[in-house]
Amino acid sequence: MAPRLNIPDHIKLRLWVRSGGRCELPGCNKEVWRDGLTLAKDNFAHVAHIVAASPDGPRGDEELSPEQQADYDNLMLLCLDHHRLIDGHNADTYTAEQLREYKQKHEERIQRQTAVGPEYATTVVRFESPIGDLRVAVRRADAYQALYPYFPADDKGVFFDYRTKPGRGDEAFWAAFAAEVSDEVRRSFIKGNDEQRYDHLSIFALAPIPILVHLGNQLGNVVAAELYQKHRDTNDWKWKAEPESDPFKYQLNKSEGTDKKNVALVLSLSGKIAPEAYQTIAASMSVYEIEVESANPGFLQHRSRLEKFRVTYRQVMSEIGAKYGGDCTVHLFPAIPTPIAVLCGKELLPKSDPTVRVYDNDKAKGGFVPTLTIN
Repeated sequence: MAPRLNIPDHIKLRLWVRSGGRCELPGCNKEVWRDGLTLAKDNFAHVAHIVAASPDGPRGDEELSPEQQADYDNLMLLCLDHHRLIDGHNADTYTAEQLREYKQKHEERIQRQTAVGPEYATTVVRFESPIGDLRVAVRRADAYQALYPYFPADDKGVFFDYRTKPGRGDEAFWAAFAAEVSDEVRRSFIKGNDEQRYDHLSIFALAPIPILVHLGNQLGNVVAAELYQKHRDTNDWKWKAEPESDPFKYQLNKSEGTDKKNVALVLSLSGKIAPEAYQTIAASMSVYEIEVESANPGFLQHRSRLEKFRVTYRQVMSEIGAKYGGDCTVHLFPAIPTPIAVLCGKELLPKSDPTVRVYDNDKAKGGFVPTLTIN
């Protein structure tokens, strides 16, 4: 039997670079230059053969095994667990064709991410807080999968962890919660003289609507940001591919009231808000309603629909400010998805837009109740 060839250092280096120093088995992506538990740095990589180095080995071949022992295209970078998986008792589960496909897709993904210019670097912001009685989770891995064409500027991002907060409360609760979020935003994003630390943010948020409007307002428009939606049908955060033509549009309805200092803004998007749900509060107010046909929680499938809402919302806020004055108050009654909540706060102009009073639809209290005053 011919002696087994050593894999040249330049082949190993190429494999490390093109794999990004991560296990190439789909779903693993483990860093192999440090231990995941202790973070101790060392070489934890295993260079695995797709066609075994020996004809008697996993996926071995009388002709190909000796020829491809040190061939780059026949090698994968794996962690210890998955090297054992493909070469151990489960070896028959993994064909050479499958492993080549795994290698190709992994290395193509690393190439796409590392080829992107620094203008596509983004800081991932995750915000978690219970919604009513519902516990929620924004997993970092899920967020990273939704980013393309952006890529994470670091492996940590910013995490607002309010998982122990109640999902609802009285006005004092909302005010204290908002103050806590404001402090955290200042600590996380600002350093001296309002200098921003980050050039671009990617925001993944699941939390009560009032606090997300406040979050958006605290972030403001100084830092560019991409907002993401958790899709119920696929349980992921990736924006759906844009259709060639999308007739989708937002409808604006108006009714005139006698109160010249208070205006109701009703957002019937995730569901239709019946007038009786807010008319006790807004009995004498002019009402602006932004709605969609067949309002439902899944309407926000495409990134372009979020942008269409931004344009409509800005037009409405500018019109209200011009007609009723900058000292009026807009009473916001929302049935909206979370990225639109963040956008509603983020788009408010502090010196020209009216104050916004945000209401929460609390069924336990019989309907909309006041929560926060913003801007």
